[in-house]
Amino acid sequence: MGDEAGLARRGAAGAAAAFTVLVRRHEGAVRRFLQRLARHDGADDMAQEVFLKAWRQSGRWRGEGSYRSWLLGIAWTTFLGFRRAGGRRDARDQEAAPSLEPGAGDPAARIDIARALASLGERERAAALLCFAEGCSHVEAAAILQIPLGTLKSVLARARTALAARLEPDHE
Repeated sequence: MGDEAGLARRGAAGAAAAFTVLVRRHEGAVRRFLQRLARHDGADDMAQEVFLKAWRQSGRWRGEGSYRSWLLGIAWTTFLGFRRAGGRRDARDQEAAPSLEPGAGDPAARIDIARALASLGERERAAALLCFAEGCSHVEAAAILQIPLGTLKSVLARARTALAARLEPDHE
């Protein structure tokens, strides 16, 4: 993390090369989070907006928590802004578009998981993605989503229950 703090300081001072290293390190996590959260609808545009905001606000990261968590927080608020602005279709009118990476496991299972995630509400999906897919701690996820820790735990419990019900073998 010390290396990351140095890169962040240099990026905040205007060193594009340092900021580029940070973007390359965290781009995958930001894009994955947005693709799953937005069901791929506008995720690339949102990711680009996240990194533009991060560049403009680079001096705001104070080293409290990881740089990745800070970027995922920007991603969450960017997603909410796009949604409020009508930047995506109504979630009920679209089918989940799973991300199938070569050799990344059973394609049928990935489709089932993507559909199960798509059935969740946005906040439950975001919490599940942060904690189950991105490996964020509950404290990090609560900070990213800007909700109290207890609320996050309740949201995760609902998400876990809904996902388990949706992924049961006899579920239609």
